Amino acid sequence: MDNEKSTGSSLSPNHLRRYGGILLLAAALLCANRLTAQEADEIFQQRVTIPTHKTTVFNALNQLSDSTGFLFAYNSQEVKSDKTIRPNIINLPLRDAIFQILGDTLFSLRLIDRHILIYKKTPLPAETTSSEPSGAAEFLNIKGRILDAQTRRPLAYATIGLPLYGVGTVTNQDGFFFLKIPSRLKDNRLTISYLGYESKAILPDVLSPKNIDIYLEPSFISIQEVIIRNIDPELIVKEAVAKIPDNFNAKPTYYTAFYREGVVMNKKYQNYSEAVFRIYKPSYSSSFDNNQVKLIKSRKFTNVEQTDTLSIKLKGGVNSALMLDIAKTLPDFLDAETQGTYIFKRNDIVTVGGRTAYEISFEQRPHITKPLLKGVIIIDMENLAILGARFEVNPKHLASSANMFLVKRNRNITLKPQSVSYSVNFSRNDEGYHLNHVRGDLHFKYRKRRSLLYNPFHTFLELVVTRVESDNVRRFAKKETMKTSSVFADTRFEYDEQFWGDFNIIAPEQSIFDALQTIETKIEQISMEGENSELPPATDNYENQ
Repeated sequence: MDNEKSTGSSLSPNHLRRYGGILLLAAALLCANRLTAQEADEIFQQRVTIPTHKTTVFNALNQLSDSTGFLFAYNSQEVKSDKTIRPNIINLPLRDAIFQILGDTLFSLRLIDRHILIYKKTPLPAETTSSEPSGAAEFLNIKGRILDAQTRRPLAYATIGLPLYGVGTVTNQDGFFFLKIPSRLKDNRLTISYLGYESKAILPDVLSPKNIDIYLEPSFISIQEVIIRNIDPELIVKEAVAKIPDNFNAKPTYYTAFYREGVVMNKKYQNYSEAVFRIYKPSYSSSFDNNQVKLIKSRKFTNVEQTDTLSIKLKGGVNSALMLDIAKTLPDFLDAETQGTYIFKRNDIVTVGGRTAYEISFEQRPHITKPLLKGVIIIDMENLAILGARFEVNPKHLASSANMFLVKRNRNITLKPQSVSYSVNFSRNDEGYHLNHVRGDLHFKYRKRRSLLYNPFHTFLELVVTRVESDNVRRFAKKETMKTSSVFADTRFEYDEQFWGDFNIIAPEQSIFDALQTIETKIEQISMEGENSELPPATDNYENQ
């Protein structure tokens, strides 16, 4: 491949239409979501021209996108997008141009809104939706991968959901996502957003049922926005904390949330647990009301071959995930009583979901030696809402922090923390901002007595809020709730053959699939009957940030 810079993607935004192609009736036809067969044929018969120099399938399709105003959607495992080609496309019909670039006429093409879907002819993309058991609503299964349009690297923890119905999820570390939406909502556009990237709105039909790659373009801040007044970053943080009661949900809400945690020893999974919870979340202005958690469904995979167990318990569980809601439980870098131990600096101006925000870094003052946090916090420039944060235990003082994370210690084990990092982001609905996603990763090395070698030990936890409800919210009966402080992997479960149903989850990474297939696992599951039917309608005016 010539050193040609990738300027687009299968689903990237329009660039300068520098190749002078026609707009293919875009002004007239793109107003409608569904095109007639005649309209689609007219579009595919329009003639196009692109440069004839050596390039890749990926870049050639992007050149067609620039020329026509249509975006291409495809699975990069089916379409060999890295293949080097030298197209000879001069005044060719669009359909012929696409097939020449693909080098394969076994693909089918379908026009959906502003997208041209490329897919294998067998099986055809289904218009029908998957049906749940009798009496349940029909759902549309949507899956795909979200990538950087320039580097094509996966974007972990990007948010995807329906802006008007409070339904969504996040990508996993491989950039993959899996989302279920009621079939009645299939004409609503999905919103996809990621910190520092242009947001995208796509019809679900483009993504269902194929596994489609979605490319997001990095966003660039204008010179006028970069050249701003000299701000005091510490004052901005204090004002953001003061405005939490105004910006965040002022009344209790219900969350439906997917939670997972895992433990990896010596590059082998000890256990991997997943659950769907119903969470009673107090208002952000309340200082006395507590979270309540009701387990709906769960399963746990345990490595029964692992005989060399590590009898150490690290702090974790749902409580640790909910404690990462930094707008509700203020960490020391936001707490007025301890904020003075930190130095704050303005790093950058970034975009989040189409909004402009300050990126402010924080780190403990040099004379303080106890292990504190360092990282960045994202604050909306207009309303000073806290949009998210990424932070870690300061690596300079990490060695002395081991006891901070232990529930139970084995005197025969020496434990050394290697890195402890967290991330959190928030979303917005008509009631205000609320928790959207948290992730924690703890990396250690351990050595047994009389052993000379240290072995790796990694534990993680992750929670994503997939549904938010604000009507008729009441605390759960005590008998319905579970202890949030317990290590979730210690909970006993009963086997249940039916599983996730219509609940949204975080798709497991390929590494987890591979690991669970290579070890002998014991699977324990639980399902609380009737919970699906109890979920009230979703709230309106939900906006992912």
